Amino acid sequence: MTAFTFPVVTIRPALPRDKADVAEFTKFIWDGHDYVGEAFPEWLADPRGILLAAEYAGRCVGCAKVTRIAPGQWWLEGFRVDPQFQGWKIGSRLDAACNAWWDAHGDGTLRLLTSSRRVKVHHLSEERGFRKLGEALYLEAEPLDEPSDAFAAMKPEEADEAAAFCLRVAPGRLMGVGWKFAAPNPVSLREAAEARLAFWWRGRTGFLSAWADDDERGDRLTVGLEACAGGSRVELLRDFRRLASARGMVAAGWMSQADEESSRALEEAGYKRDWDDSGFLYERGHPAMTGGAAGL
Repeated sequence: MTAFTFPVVTIRPALPRDKADVAEFTKFIWDGHDYVGEAFPEWLADPRGILLAAEYAGRCVGCAKVTRIAPGQWWLEGFRVDPQFQGWKIGSRLDAACNAWWDAHGDGTLRLLTSSRRVKVHHLSEERGFRKLGEALYLEAEPLDEPSDAFAAMKPEEADEAAAFCLRVAPGRLMGVGWKFAAPNPVSLREAAEARLAFWWRGRTGFLSAWADDDERGDRLTVGLEACAGGSRVELLRDFRRLASARGMVAAGWMSQADEESSRALEEAGYKRDWDDSGFLYERGHPAMTGGAAGL
């Protein structure tokens, strides 16, 4: 009697041949603005993290990425599943494989950002040992077409000094590096300075880092981290609107963990909430630090 076998989903390291499949099944996600298809080739070439793929019947139907931002700073991103295969628990399997890889090869802290609406992801993350850090909001303001000399470019060799300043003045705050977050650290700050996106404010009474991206309107500049040792946080945020104008940006953005103090300062500085929902930030420490393995 002939035995027939059916294809099964396999989780494996991604391959160059997966690029076409990923580009195809992500092209309608986020109304055609998904970044994963464009980022996939760069992720394939990343030697420090892992890019995983879910394969079914010879084609890639899902992917996920673990990225090393800086020593001891890691990020989970790029979770995508072909809409035709929703409900197959492929996302859960990719998540488990990413966490297992990080337990074996990573160190320090692993973080992720997910929509406030994705309740299943919240539960799964908590089961794996993640703790919720807070709620991340995106707010935006129009650039101010006014002259300002409030910011002075931070030099790359000042990265250690800037990291110490941020950790002292804004303890517990995370730094946005693109759509990722990390604790302020010399590596990320040096990279920001080299990209001309790290600044001292008003005689080093404050500090600000930023990151740039674009949407259908044009380029925008978003605060990565701001820290005030003296002076007004409201004025720093207003000066950032002037900086965005000087850089030719269509918008000045702010995305980070929200609290009452930051919300008041942002409102007074002219920033308004731009997302209908929010993001939840999660993190967990490496088992070598916490003395045990993650759940599941």
